Amino acid sequence: MCKIQNISDNPFARFSAEEEEDLRSIFVKPRYYDALKSNARQGNSRILVGQRGLGKSATIHMLFEDLKANGTLPLLITRYEGIPLSNNKGYFLYKIVQSLTKRLSEHLYKNRKDAKLLSKEQKKRLSYLVEMFYDDEIAEDYLKQAKVIKTKKRNIGLSKFFNKNLKLINGVVSGAIKVTSSVVRQSMGLPENDDVITTIPIFEEIPINEINSLSMKDVVDKGNDKILALLKHLVDIALSLNYGSIVVLFDKIDEFSEINADVNKVSEFTLQILTDTNLLYTNKLSIVFSLWSEVKRTLNNRGVRFDKFQDIDISWRDEELEQIINKRLLHYSINKKQPVSLQSLIPFENDRKTILSLAGGSPRSLISLMNRLYDEEMGDNATNGDVVSFSSATISKGLIEFCKRFDYESLQPSKISDKNNYYNWLNKVLLIKKPYFTISELCNVFNIKTATARTYISQLVKLGIILPDASENEDTIYRTTDPRICYLMSRGISVSYTHLSCRRTLGCRSRWSPYH
Repeated sequence: MCKIQNISDNPFARFSAEEEEDLRSIFVKPRYYDALKSNARQGNSRILVGQRGLGKSATIHMLFEDLKANGTLPLLITRYEGIPLSNNKGYFLYKIVQSLTKRLSEHLYKNRKDAKLLSKEQKKRLSYLVEMFYDDEIAEDYLKQAKVIKTKKRNIGLSKFFNKNLKLINGVVSGAIKVTSSVVRQSMGLPENDDVITTIPIFEEIPINEINSLSMKDVVDKGNDKILALLKHLVDIALSLNYGSIVVLFDKIDEFSEINADVNKVSEFTLQILTDTNLLYTNKLSIVFSLWSEVKRTLNNRGVRFDKFQDIDISWRDEELEQIINKRLLHYSINKKQPVSLQSLIPFENDRKTILSLAGGSPRSLISLMNRLYDEEMGDNATNGDVVSFSSATISKGLIEFCKRFDYESLQPSKISDKNNYYNWLNKVLLIKKPYFTISELCNVFNIKTATARTYISQLVKLGIILPDASENEDTIYRTTDPRICYLMSRGISVSYTHLSCRRTLGCRSRWSPYH
């Protein structure tokens, strides 16, 4: 099979952080990454903002791993099922308490001897919380850790405390013992519920034998102040286990199915939690949200205090994008001393500049573009041996195909109700054949009156396809914003949009069909 010389596999086949098997080997830190990590560790909450495809999720995942290695207890929350779209502060607090309970449980069944660091009252409280938040996910995590412990015992031996617990672990792994909340507590050295008497607010109202039947709504209905009290107790437990601070990382909110990638819904969804100053100022606890840039603007208009909850913008210069590709290529290169690079694959500087420009500052778009070139080159050279660099024909064809097939709709801050109409407006801009134009020129191209042209302009600006750029002889000059559309103009290509009957959620993508 044809491939790039000195490359083990297609280095551009994966576009998201979740797909990467070894994210650290290809990760390039954004400019403000170290400041973000330092602020989070010190208890300062932050919002990570940027357009889609800029690497927010990759940054959150790396932050999670780096914080774990620095005496901090990070929580990564990416699932939001059961949280209402508005009036949901208590539900977010519930998710944080649930996640922290699970992470403390994980710590103790990996390090059971650390239970001695907790007071008797702290053990009782944590035991109650394990019972309250026990679910299939805790059972799955416990089983996974039990298998790891058994493997370590077989391979290298473990300390005496694991030997004491090995019968229980062996029983769980073999299926002889069902994983229950009682088994999880026993493995962590926590007391049984029969012995628990606690004064934590919320528990005093609930009989012990009913605690594990409470739904999320039942807990939330007890009041935000009580859930916040639970959170503060858990923070104290984490500090007793020698963690310096707790960082809660929220990611993929825009992918929550109820939100459906709508900026206004994201704003409404996060408004209450981002304005909860009691939470934001909890000692030794910080919150990091990953959000679109457009969401920040909407939240700012709705009263979120970004002077208190500072934002960190992810953006990439062209030279940084090239660094991202080169680090990825180094990872996939067989000979690390003479790795493949963007320069070796794309020998001509002008071609490289065009490629970086068409990425629009997005690592994901750049990787997608390089994958398009890879597919074109491999298709043309299927029987001609390994490729050292992409041919001029491949680059020319690949760039056009990338621009024609690009998912322009995904960059829109609000959900588009009529995709055909949106792409029709894109076509109108392409027919102008100039990235900069005036209303007079628009009138000439479409043979329309000035009033109609102003209506066109208004709609194009509303969709973010063009922006006013400057004025010339009292006639405003408008600029086409997307570099990919400008590139198609420069190549004299018009395209039409065909709306497929299937949706992207079923694995289908928008398609562009060329006509000349």
